[in-house]
Amino acid sequence: MKIGIVGHEDNINRIQAVLREKFEAIEGHPINMHNMSQVNTTVNYIKEHLEDFDGLFFTGKFPYEIINHHMHSQLPSIYLENDESQLQRILLEASLKHHKNIKNITIDSYDIEAVNSIYAGFGFDKDDFTLYTSNINIYSNHLIKNLYDFHKKQHILSQTTAITGISTVYKMLQDDQVPSMLLTPNQASIENKIRTLLQKIKTQTMSINQIVVISVENDLGSDYDLDYENDYGIMLMKTKITEEIYKFAQSIQAAVVENEKSYILFTTRKILEFETNNLRELSILTSVKKRTNHTISVGIGFGMTAREAKSNAFLGKNKAIVMGGNQCFVVYHKNKMERVTPIDKQPVQAPLSDYNFKGISEAAGISVNNIYQLKSIMDIYKKDTFTSFELSKEFGNSLRSMNRIIEKLELAGFVEVVGKRVIGKAGRPSRVLKLLI
Repeated sequence: MKIGIVGHEDNINRIQAVLREKFEAIEGHPINMHNMSQVNTTVNYIKEHLEDFDGLFFTGKFPYEIINHHMHSQLPSIYLENDESQLQRILLEASLKHHKNIKNITIDSYDIEAVNSIYAGFGFDKDDFTLYTSNINIYSNHLIKNLYDFHKKQHILSQTTAITGISTVYKMLQDDQVPSMLLTPNQASIENKIRTLLQKIKTQTMSINQIVVISVENDLGSDYDLDYENDYGIMLMKTKITEEIYKFAQSIQAAVVENEKSYILFTTRKILEFETNNLRELSILTSVKKRTNHTISVGIGFGMTAREAKSNAFLGKNKAIVMGGNQCFVVYHKNKMERVTPIDKQPVQAPLSDYNFKGISEAAGISVNNIYQLKSIMDIYKKDTFTSFELSKEFGNSLRSMNRIIEKLELAGFVEVVGKRVIGKAGRPSRVLKLLI
């Protein structure tokens, strides 16, 4: 099993440590994101690798909400929450271990009611402490800077202690010597969240493998049983309908049970929803009408058992017949029935904004993760020109390894030399490289 871990490197490492110790069968794949400028790159990376992951684990509420604001994933997802015990622990640590003033604080990861409740639990009255909470738009492109400014400006005004759940903000405050504490999850909370994610994955697996029954009936009317003069025409028409039914069954990998006027198809929810674009593109209705100038009625039934699914499929088909035929009704359970509008499946074009990590990786012969890291560096510094030394420093690898990556990208046409620059007081000038990714 493989899960993507999205967020700041510090919390990713904490989660990875718990996975190695307690959940050896799970592979955690890090997707670093610690700056708002990385959001689009991260979203495109996740979109391109959705099929590689069984679930997503976000290191906090902020990255979870930001990413889900930009994309909608069907993958089971969870995030590390800042609960009351976490704040209680950090307040005690700030006071007892670091001797910081916890009666005058700024905080960015809790609402004011939750913090007031914790202070009340410590025995404080509302007049005993001063609390400033952030009211900042988390979808702003300047979220990190805005949170940093909130804490720092308030500290300058009233000597507050900052409490933040954002590692990048904490490091910026520490660099400016602003008294601050970072909310960090303990091992137990990480373990609990992993178990929650595993349960979500299991539940979804059961759902997507759920048996679905499709009941199909020819809309031939009462004349079908009485018109002996046109037996050949009826049989020819029925043969064509049967061919279309079997074509559709093949596309959804369904088993077919055929009767005189009807068909029953058995498939799984995952395959059906994938092949029909979540039941928005049910081509069987229009294909039968085009081929034979006759129509069919269709019922799709879901259920906890095959018997329930079959019963719901018949219910949907009968509803379609009553409504005049050439229709499909989906029955999820006895209290939920929806009509499917017949449309032809259209070719789906990928959004122009999607970033082609895999294409660049295959062309250059380097890993997708290296492409993602380079793109993230470009996003963070808002530029596309670097020296190999600068890139190796940001990458955290040796200059020799970085030069090998650059050489492969250059051969594939994704790096262009645009100048030279002297680094330091002496030495040969280094090439200035433009990344074309």
